[in-house]
Amino acid sequence: MKTTKGFNVAGLQKSFDTKVYSYQGWSGRVRVVEGNPFYDDYAKWTDSGKARDHEYGDINLKDDK
Repeated sequence: MKTTKGFNVAGLQKSFDTKVYSYQGWSGRVRVVEGNPFYDDYAKWTDSGKARDHEYGDINLKDDK
């Protein structure tokens, strides 16, 4: 899966919020440097796929590419 800014996303899963003790939004690893897993960064998105506190772009949850 790719973000709207062209970054690859791996390991996308529901994000668990310990403050409210429930699943809210999505989290995953973003490949910041193409071909180099040492620069992966973790990012979060809302339930609708909008970026939360990062500049890697939104995700399209209906598109699995």
